[in-house]
Amino acid sequence: MAGPAFELPAAKRPAGPRRSWGLLAMIGSALLFSVMALLVKCLPRFGTFELVFWRSVFMSLGSLVMLAASGVSPLGLPGTRLLLSVRGVAGFGFMGGFYYAIKLLPLSDAVVITYTSPVITAVAAALLLKEPFEKIDMVGSLLCMTGVVMISKPSSVMSLFGAPTQPLPARGVCAAICSALFSTSVYILLRYGKDLHPIVSVNYFAVAGVFIAPAFCAAFGEPWVWPEGAEWLQLFLLAWLSIAGQALMNVGLSLESAGKATAMNYVQVVFAYVFQIFLLHERSDVLSVVGAALIASWGAIAVVKDARQKKRVAQEAFLAAEEDEGAPQKQRSCVDVVFHGAGDAADAVKHQVSFSG
Repeated sequence: MAGPAFELPAAKRPAGPRRSWGLLAMIGSALLFSVMALLVKCLPRFGTFELVFWRSVFMSLGSLVMLAASGVSPLGLPGTRLLLSVRGVAGFGFMGGFYYAIKLLPLSDAVVITYTSPVITAVAAALLLKEPFEKIDMVGSLLCMTGVVMISKPSSVMSLFGAPTQPLPARGVCAAICSALFSTSVYILLRYGKDLHPIVSVNYFAVAGVFIAPAFCAAFGEPWVWPEGAEWLQLFLLAWLSIAGQALMNVGLSLESAGKATAMNYVQVVFAYVFQIFLLHERSDVLSVVGAALIASWGAIAVVKDARQKKRVAQEAFLAAEEDEGAPQKQRSCVDVVFHGAGDAADAVKHQVSFSG
């Protein structure tokens, strides 16, 4: 995960063919994150927390190299270190829950349930940060909750409809939901600390995993397995696929609008189903597919919210320009309002996309 990013104002964002590169970058980012999740499934010898440990080791080494090259202290500014430490622990909680869910659930179900984090984030941001929570957010929340029920298929609910379905392992579902909750907590922390250096933030996350993962490994009774042969490469890729995915995500956010970036991020769900069916040879039932579609509908909602926000910002810019007397000042007001209005939306997208990394 990384810190907040800013979406380019409409006046500065590339138009025409270059805009399509933003969408392609987001698709590439989703593909890399999906391959990373597939690797977790393809490393059965390793327990959840040992995977988190090795991923954290390689990610910490990478972030330290990048910080050294840029001359930035890995400790961060003195006043931000407590916040960074809490962010690191929350990031470990997200990654541990996500990997645990992948181990127990079908790949697509683990990815989809974890993708309820944008919905949880919208609710948490409304309660804690006083951000607006509109009717469309309520509709999206209900759709996502319904989707989770359809995917997990709890016996207590399915029996009401007389549906003879096999519920998913409760521990796996709980792990995926906990992962989404931790992902939300990271977003809230990053909003409170907007000036945190993104690579320093990633380094704290990685260091937390290096120290906490072995303790959880022992607590859960997971055997420690020493990597062999090609497993070293796979463990290395766990970290570096997410770094490469993060880089592509940053490119996408710089070229595309916040809402479209969020919608394109749900392509991960498609990749997860493709990998599950054609590589892992696992099938999904109709309820799971419909539930996934309901959760992924948040991508469409994000596009609608993005369009509404742009309309609001444009109206505010127009009113500000009307009140100004001088033409030069009028132009500055419009650009300034558009830039700052786009920032919060991009912050949210940055978090939603980067939770896999």
